[in-house]
Parts: sequence; C-alpha cells; structure tokens
Amino acid sequence: MASKTIRLDCAAYLRLKTAMLPGESFSDTIKRIVKPRFNLKDWLRRIRQNPLSQQAIDAIELQIAQRRRGIHRA
Repeated sequence: MASKTIRLDCAAYLRLKTAMLPGESFSDTIKRIVKPRFNLKDWLRRIRQNPLSQQAIDAIELQIAQRRRGIHRA
C-alpha cells in the first residue's frame, strides 16, 4: 500500500495520539474520525437505482411530521 508523509505540530499529534483506540494505527484513527464528504450526486444516483418503498417513504414522512411537532427529540 502506498503511503504519504505528513507533518503535524505537537498539539495536533497529541490530539491524534489521544484519539487512537488500542491497536489502531494513525491511518486507522484518521479514517475513523475524518469521514468522506457526502456526495449528493452519488446518493441521488443510488436512490434512483434503488427507490424507497412506499412504507419507507411513509415512515420518513411520519418522523419529519413528529419532529416538527416536537414529539420525537433525539
């Protein structure tokens, strides 16, 4: 696997080191913490290829309505 060398200041290194889980590499930690950007075009393409069922649409609409009324708070 190819690799790149990066420079971190001491504060960034300590924050990254503190965030590491046992047995995790720096690369693993970064990939766990820094999620890929959301790609709207890819998401819309996947939705078109696999449309939601009416049951799923109804459930989503119910959740939205409940949140607007303040019934369900996370």
